[in-house]
Amino acid sequence: MNCNLSIHIRSFLVCTLLLAGCTDKDAPGIEEVATIPLQLMVNAVSGSTDTRSVVSQTGTASGQVGEIGICLALASDGHSAYATPEASSALFTLSGSDVWTASRPVNLRSAQARLYAWYPAVESNLTIVDNGTTRTVAITLPTSQTFDGANATDCSQSDYLYGSASGTVGDATPITVNRDNNNPTVYLQHALTRLIFTIEYKAGRVPDSEYDWVKSISLEGPFHAGACTLQLNDGTLFFSSSATPVTLTFSAAQNPQLPGNIGTPARVAYGLVAPKGVTTQSVTVKLVLGQKSTSTNDRTLTTTTNLFNAEWTKGNSYTYKLLLDKNDITLKSVSIKGWTDAPSGDSTEVPPVIG
Repeated sequence: MNCNLSIHIRSFLVCTLLLAGCTDKDAPGIEEVATIPLQLMVNAVSGSTDTRSVVSQTGTASGQVGEIGICLALASDGHSAYATPEASSALFTLSGSDVWTASRPVNLRSAQARLYAWYPAVESNLTIVDNGTTRTVAITLPTSQTFDGANATDCSQSDYLYGSASGTVGDATPITVNRDNNNPTVYLQHALTRLIFTIEYKAGRVPDSEYDWVKSISLEGPFHAGACTLQLNDGTLFFSSSATPVTLTFSAAQNPQLPGNIGTPARVAYGLVAPKGVTTQSVTVKLVLGQKSTSTNDRTLTTTTNLFNAEWTKGNSYTYKLLLDKNDITLKSVSIKGWTDAPSGDSTEVPPVIG
């Protein structure tokens, strides 16, 4: 199932030496020649960066990618300045049908540049950091997040994306440009892992439509959260603290859901988390259920499992299936599907890139 959201970078060949800011004068030691300003054209449909949610396409509607950051570095080492920050970075905003407008000109010269793209982007994070290998953006992944139980996209955690020259899931092929090669395709890749939780009643358990509304699910184990940096060359996250265990909590801000009947599990929680490697520690799962409109009679069910030991890779979506009995829960299985919801008959294909 593909959700390609590829971005074509093109230029207007109208820049001459007579136009201010369109020469190599920003690059010391480089002979002044005509430069080409970048302009984005998008091969996708219709999204906004003011909605913190799971994204799968570009556009100007709520919850879609309508603005990205662009930065140029020297392709020779992947991190050194290509020009001054003002001449090599900008916000690109979707202002019409496949028309992206730069907040300021980003000029290409004859020297080869490594192009970095990321989402979400604002003016404040255009000042990205050179770590000696690549460029990085400072971000934070809270331990607690909320979601709207009525869908699978409106959660409080931003869906962080980075740019690649390839549409293969999780790919990090460098995007290179110069004044003679100014129309690459940028594929926006997910840097995070998506978790989805479903619940169905266990055989013999009588459904309770009054007291079984799912309020939250939490996981305590060897996870990562807090302040970190997003590495723009490959989407890797580096955290300032490695302390474990960490408790990740996913709470319904609105529209909590009931478990599904036997054989028809219902989605009850979801969120975006940091990828992790294979682990060996057990994870404690806590499920809070109660009445839909009050917490007075909420109850918490707990279980411990090794089902979370497998690797969580960026750009993949993991669906954990729980069984609810009268006084306990068990983890039934986990499957890998596409980034967007897929029919239950689909295989464990990893999700497509945004591109």
